[in-house]
Amino acid sequence: MNIADTNPRPWSQYTGMIIKTIWIYTIAGIFGAIFGAIDRILNPVSILAALSGEDMPGSAFGTLDTICQILVIAGYVLFFLNIKKFVDIQTTEADRKAAKDIYIAYILLIVAIVADFIPAIGGIAWLVLVIIGYIKLLSGFKALKASETWSEEARSGAGLIFSSTIWLLAGAVISIIPFVGGFLNALITLIIFFTILRGWKKIQAGAPAV
Repeated sequence: MNIADTNPRPWSQYTGMIIKTIWIYTIAGIFGAIFGAIDRILNPVSILAALSGEDMPGSAFGTLDTICQILVIAGYVLFFLNIKKFVDIQTTEADRKAAKDIYIAYILLIVAIVADFIPAIGGIAWLVLVIIGYIKLLSGFKALKASETWSEEARSGAGLIFSSTIWLLAGAVISIIPFVGGFLNALITLIIFFTILRGWKKIQAGAPAV
Protein backbone atom coordinates (compact mmCIF):
# COMPACT_ATOMS: atom_id res chain seq x y z
CA MET A 1 0.00 0.00 0.00
CA ASN A 2 1.32 3.43 -0.87
CA ILE A 3 1.52 6.16 1.76
CA ALA A 4 -0.87 8.24 -0.29
CA ASP A 5 -3.64 5.76 0.55
CA THR A 6 -3.60 6.78 4.22
CA ASN A 7 -5.41 9.63 5.91
CA PRO A 8 -3.19 12.71 6.48
CA ARG A 9 -5.25 13.99 9.41
CA PRO A 10 -4.06 11.48 12.06
CA TRP A 11 -0.53 11.77 10.62
CA SER A 12 -0.49 15.54 11.19
CA GLN A 13 -2.22 15.23 14.56
CA TYR A 14 0.19 12.68 16.02
CA THR A 15 3.33 14.32 14.65
CA GLY A 16 2.07 17.65 15.99
CA MET A 17 1.71 16.15 19.48
CA ILE A 18 5.14 14.58 19.15
CA ILE A 19 6.63 18.01 18.40
CA LYS A 20 4.95 19.51 21.49
CA THR A 21 6.23 16.76 23.78
CA ILE A 22 9.75 17.18 22.39
CA TRP A 23 9.63 20.76 23.71
CA ILE A 24 8.73 19.45 27.16
CA TYR A 25 11.38 16.77 27.62
CA THR A 26 14.17 18.65 25.83
CA ILE A 27 13.86 21.94 27.71
CA ALA A 28 13.42 20.11 31.02
CA GLY A 29 16.44 17.94 30.21
CA ILE A 30 18.62 20.95 29.40
CA PHE A 31 17.76 22.74 32.63
CA GLY A 32 18.09 19.48 34.58
CA ALA A 33 21.61 18.96 33.21
CA ILE A 34 22.56 22.53 34.15
CA PHE A 35 21.07 22.33 37.64
CA GLY A 36 22.67 18.93 38.21
CA ALA A 37 26.09 20.18 37.12
CA ILE A 38 25.82 23.24 39.38
CA ASP A 39 24.76 21.01 42.27
CA ARG A 40 27.80 18.75 41.78
CA ILE A 41 30.13 21.75 41.61
CA LEU A 42 28.70 23.31 44.77
CA ASN A 43 28.44 19.98 46.58
CA PRO A 44 31.35 17.80 45.39
CA VAL A 45 31.08 15.69 48.55
CA SER A 46 27.66 14.48 47.38
CA ILE A 47 29.34 12.61 44.48
CA LEU A 48 31.49 10.60 46.89
CA ALA A 49 28.48 10.00 49.12
CA ALA A 50 26.42 8.71 46.17
CA LEU A 51 29.23 6.33 45.18
CA SER A 52 29.39 4.99 48.74
CA GLY A 53 25.60 4.66 48.97
CA GLU A 54 25.26 7.26 51.73
CA ASP A 55 22.37 9.73 51.86
CA MET A 56 23.25 13.41 51.83
CA PRO A 57 20.98 16.45 52.29
CA GLY A 58 19.92 17.77 48.90
CA SER A 59 20.56 21.35 47.75
CA ALA A 60 18.13 23.67 45.99
CA PHE A 61 19.82 22.95 42.66
CA GLY A 62 19.57 19.22 43.35
CA THR A 63 15.85 19.62 43.98
CA LEU A 64 15.41 21.60 40.75
CA ASP A 65 17.31 18.87 38.91
CA THR A 66 14.91 16.25 40.30
CA ILE A 67 11.87 18.32 39.26
CA CYS A 68 13.29 18.66 35.75
CA GLN A 69 13.90 14.91 35.55
CA ILE A 70 10.26 14.29 36.50
CA LEU A 71 9.18 16.65 33.70
CA VAL A 72 11.49 14.80 31.31
CA ILE A 73 9.81 11.51 32.25
CA ALA A 74 6.36 13.07 31.73
CA GLY A 75 7.46 14.41 28.34
CA TYR A 76 8.83 11.04 27.27
CA VAL A 77 5.65 9.25 28.37
CA LEU A 78 3.50 11.61 26.29
CA PHE A 79 5.97 11.28 23.44
CA PHE A 80 5.94 7.51 23.21
CA LEU A 81 2.14 7.38 23.62
CA ASN A 82 1.91 9.42 20.43
CA ILE A 83 4.69 7.42 18.79
CA LYS A 84 2.60 4.31 19.50
CA LYS A 85 -0.30 5.89 17.61
CA PHE A 86 2.12 6.87 14.84
CA VAL A 87 3.24 3.23 14.62
CA ASP A 88 -0.35 2.12 14.10
CA ILE A 89 -0.97 4.34 11.05
CA GLN A 90 2.10 3.16 9.11
CA THR A 91 1.08 1.35 5.95
CA THR A 92 3.86 -1.23 5.58
CA GLU A 93 5.41 -3.79 7.89
CA ALA A 94 8.87 -2.28 7.40
CA ASP A 95 7.69 1.21 8.40
CA ARG A 96 5.77 -0.15 11.39
CA LYS A 97 8.85 -2.04 12.57
CA ALA A 98 11.03 1.07 12.23
CA ALA A 99 8.51 3.25 14.08
CA LYS A 100 8.17 0.54 16.75
CA ASP A 101 11.95 0.60 17.26
CA ILE A 102 11.65 4.31 18.02
CA TYR A 103 8.77 3.59 20.40
CA ILE A 104 10.80 0.95 22.27
CA ALA A 105 13.83 3.25 22.34
CA TYR A 106 11.92 5.92 24.23
CA ILE A 107 10.67 3.39 26.75
CA LEU A 108 14.32 2.51 27.41
CA LEU A 109 15.18 6.19 27.82
CA ILE A 110 12.38 6.61 30.37
CA VAL A 111 13.62 3.57 32.31
CA ALA A 112 17.14 5.05 32.15
CA ILE A 113 15.99 8.28 33.79
CA VAL A 114 14.23 6.35 36.55
CA ALA A 115 17.29 4.11 37.03
CA ASP A 116 19.46 7.20 37.52
CA PHE A 117 17.73 7.77 40.88
CA ILE A 118 19.10 4.46 42.21
CA PRO A 119 22.03 5.12 44.60
CA ALA A 120 25.53 3.96 43.61
CA ILE A 121 24.65 1.89 40.49
CA GLY A 122 22.07 4.29 39.05
CA GLY A 123 24.57 6.25 36.98
CA ILE A 124 25.97 3.13 35.34
CA ALA A 125 22.49 1.74 34.64
CA TRP A 126 21.48 5.10 33.17
CA LEU A 127 24.43 5.19 30.79
CA VAL A 128 23.91 1.60 29.58
CA LEU A 129 20.18 2.09 28.97
CA VAL A 130 20.73 5.45 27.26
CA ILE A 131 23.29 3.96 24.88
CA ILE A 132 20.99 1.04 24.03
CA GLY A 133 18.04 3.43 23.64
CA TYR A 134 19.87 5.75 21.27
CA ILE A 135 21.19 2.83 19.21
CA LYS A 136 17.58 1.65 18.89
CA LEU A 137 16.57 5.16 17.82
CA LEU A 138 19.29 5.19 15.19
CA SER A 139 18.04 1.87 13.86
CA GLY A 140 14.46 3.16 13.57
CA PHE A 141 15.27 6.45 11.88
CA LYS A 142 17.82 4.84 9.57
CA ALA A 143 15.06 2.57 8.27
CA LEU A 144 12.53 5.40 7.93
CA LYS A 145 14.88 7.68 6.02
CA ALA A 146 15.07 4.90 3.43
CA SER A 147 11.32 4.13 3.49
CA GLU A 148 9.83 3.15 0.16
CA THR A 149 6.42 4.61 1.05
CA TRP A 150 7.24 7.86 2.88
CA SER A 151 7.37 11.08 0.87
CA GLU A 152 10.72 12.63 0.05
CA GLU A 153 10.16 15.41 2.58
CA ALA A 154 9.25 12.96 5.35
CA ARG A 155 12.33 10.84 4.59
CA SER A 156 14.45 13.97 4.71
CA GLY A 157 13.04 14.70 8.17
CA ALA A 158 13.89 11.19 9.36
CA GLY A 159 17.42 11.70 8.05
CA LEU A 160 17.81 14.91 10.07
CA ILE A 161 16.66 13.17 13.25
CA PHE A 162 18.99 10.24 12.54
CA SER A 163 21.99 12.60 12.38
CA SER A 164 20.80 14.46 15.48
CA THR A 165 20.52 11.22 17.46
CA ILE A 166 24.22 10.51 16.87
CA TRP A 167 25.03 13.84 18.51
CA LEU A 168 22.64 13.17 21.39
CA LEU A 169 24.35 9.84 22.04
CA ALA A 170 27.73 11.58 22.04
CA GLY A 171 26.38 14.15 24.49
CA ALA A 172 25.08 11.44 26.81
CA VAL A 173 28.53 9.83 26.92
CA ILE A 174 30.22 13.21 27.45
CA SER A 175 27.85 13.95 30.34
CA ILE A 176 29.68 11.46 32.58
CA ILE A 177 32.77 13.72 32.58
CA PRO A 178 32.94 15.26 36.09
CA PHE A 179 31.89 18.90 36.48
CA VAL A 180 31.91 19.98 32.80
CA GLY A 181 30.08 16.98 31.28
CA GLY A 182 26.62 18.19 32.24
CA PHE A 183 27.16 21.63 30.71
CA LEU A 184 28.57 20.18 27.49
CA ASN A 185 25.66 17.75 27.20
CA ALA A 186 23.18 20.57 27.79
CA LEU A 187 24.86 22.67 25.07
CA ILE A 188 24.77 19.79 22.56
CA THR A 189 21.15 19.03 23.42
CA LEU A 190 20.15 22.69 22.98
CA ILE A 191 21.78 22.94 19.54
CA ILE A 192 20.44 19.59 18.33
CA PHE A 193 16.99 20.36 19.73
CA PHE A 194 16.20 22.70 16.83
CA THR A 195 17.39 20.18 14.26
CA ILE A 196 15.15 17.49 15.75
CA LEU A 197 12.18 19.85 15.69
CA ARG A 198 12.92 20.67 12.07
CA GLY A 199 13.08 16.96 11.28
CA TRP A 200 9.70 16.21 12.85
CA LYS A 201 8.14 19.24 11.16
CA LYS A 202 9.36 17.93 7.82
CA ILE A 203 7.84 14.56 8.67
CA GLN A 204 4.58 16.31 9.60
CA ALA A 205 4.65 18.32 6.37
CA GLY A 206 5.24 15.10 4.46
CA ALA A 207 1.82 13.79 5.44
CA PRO A 208 0.14 11.70 2.76
CA ALA A 209 -2.30 13.40 0.42
CA VAL A 210 -5.85 12.10 -0.14
